[in-house]
Amino acid sequence: MDMMMDAKYLPFTEKQLLEHFAKNERHLDYYRDSIKSYREYVLKNPQRRGRPLSEMKRPCQIEKDERFWTASCMMTVFHSVHRQQHLAEFFTMAYGATPPLSGLDSWEECFGEELNLFFEVDLPSPASYKEWLFQNLRQQQLIPHILESAKGKRNLEGPTQVDAVLLNHNNGFAVMIEAKVLSDISCQITYDATRNQIARIIDVMLEENKGLCEPLKRRKPERTLFLLLTPELFKVNSSSRFYEYKFNDYKKKPESMAADLPHRKSQDWREVSNRLGWLTWENFNRVNKACCPWLAQ
Repeated sequence: MDMMMDAKYLPFTEKQLLEHFAKNERHLDYYRDSIKSYREYVLKNPQRRGRPLSEMKRPCQIEKDERFWTASCMMTVFHSVHRQQHLAEFFTMAYGATPPLSGLDSWEECFGEELNLFFEVDLPSPASYKEWLFQNLRQQQLIPHILESAKGKRNLEGPTQVDAVLLNHNNGFAVMIEAKVLSDISCQITYDATRNQIARIIDVMLEENKGLCEPLKRRKPERTLFLLLTPELFKVNSSSRFYEYKFNDYKKKPESMAADLPHRKSQDWREVSNRLGWLTWENFNRVNKACCPWLAQ
């Protein structure tokens, strides 16, 4: 039976959710388990005021879970009869009235009718970065046992998982979405102590992925945008999260991306900087009240 996931935090059926994974094995287990745990706890504890946070933290994880926020918000927009209109509004807020992309003159042209939405997309680490890291390992890491574990390995970074990808497979337009609720971006990987999460996503954004499955292999790097999606709280009070510093640095000083992505030569960093945008969950809620309805409480 095709069951509804959750009335508030994911108001879609299991089948609808599953359609948004490029590889769909076992993805639903996480959502089912989280919803089951939450429902059982709320049923047993209808009045939560004053209860220990240590007791509530695990069963109520869904209330701050980026996977649920992302799936619920983006599926609400994607399946809306006003999808084109709302997407144009959102992306005008984030990037301006005209797409910062060559050959695409309007947001309507970007999204078109052949739009796909995928969650938790794994994109391969660029070969040029892995080769650069292999050659510069001792400058990027200082812990002896980590350096020793790297011996004999050339693949020193695994795939980068992108929270959500919007893709028009007809024209190659895509948006890579990095979503945050309370968490910050990571500031390192195992073998590179300086590689931050935004730089890592920009790196895979600029790489072609012909080895991926259909239709993800049709994404064009030069027609791909990066979108940071966070609570408004952290965009207004811009001093509490690492992603605020890195995002603003990349926007105001595009050449700073060159320092964080030294393996990419002859890149037009100002053009890349124009493709970086930031929206909030509240932006989505104001345009479409069905997005993140818990924000209105």
